[in-house]
Amino acid sequence: MDPSERWPAILLQLEPDAWRRAEDLAQALGVSERTVYRDVQAMVEAGVPLQGVPGKGYRVPHDYLLEPVTLTTDEAVMLVLSSAYAAQNVDGRYRAAAQSAQEKLHGVLSDEDRERAFALQGSVSLVPPSAFGPPTDDMLLQRVRQALVEERALTVTLASDETNRRFNPYGLVQQGGTWHVVGHAPSRGRVVHLRLPELRSVELTNDRFERPSSYRTPPEGPSSPPERTVRVAFDAEVASDVQVAPSLHVTDREPQPDGRLLLTLSVRHEREVLPWLLGWGRHAYVVEPRSLRERIAAEARAAAEQYQSAPTLLDAAPPS
Repeated sequence: MDPSERWPAILLQLEPDAWRRAEDLAQALGVSERTVYRDVQAMVEAGVPLQGVPGKGYRVPHDYLLEPVTLTTDEAVMLVLSSAYAAQNVDGRYRAAAQSAQEKLHGVLSDEDRERAFALQGSVSLVPPSAFGPPTDDMLLQRVRQALVEERALTVTLASDETNRRFNPYGLVQQGGTWHVVGHAPSRGRVVHLRLPELRSVELTNDRFERPSSYRTPPEGPSSPPERTVRVAFDAEVASDVQVAPSLHVTDREPQPDGRLLLTLSVRHEREVLPWLLGWGRHAYVVEPRSLRERIAAEARAAAEQYQSAPTLLDAAPPS
């Protein structure tokens, strides 16, 4: 069990009206007392208001817990979905809180509703709108997500064909920078993959469908998408101005003695960072991976060749 898993596990063990000793927490978590001391210290430094008394143990203050709230099943399922997203995209005390909330909600949901929550985690990707994508794509993506959550059929129109087609969405898959909607097309009688850029329109219908069990997430939850590490060095001239798009996840910022900034990002595909990096021109240098560095170089060469051969206003101007 790594620290990110132990923090919510510790929170689940603590209450306002009872003290828990370090040795009890260590036994419950299957770790050493020293690990518990270290984790508690880190949690306090991160802002978690734990109370500790030598000889008694630890507890959370009364005002740390809210009054009981009554939720509908759908509300609880949506909170599971949003807390799963938060647990993947925030750090420290809030990641621990999001994971702890997930565990509490899982504990009160029925097996069927818990499985539904897992299925949504595996098929509905909660990501912010792309900083580089057109607004139309974001609108289409929102409608597909709503259909997935509510298990409602869609009417889709391809950009290459004005015919409206019924489509039962089973999930969203992102390959590189492109979203693919996976689902059943009754007109074709089989499961198909539709690329979001190929869709002219997407409309929700009131027709319901049931996602096949083969497209549901296993009980242990969805697997995390594979991630790649990208390290980029920005020269001192722009280091203080570097801003990262909301859709990109920064794992480390390392200011260098010479004024440069070394940025480490976690991405699913190199294309996610390509437009952003190209925007920095010569001020950004890809340290790794080599494949991304070569891709950047190829794009730069292609752009240079394009500008060398393109006509200009001066070319078309009449002789004086």
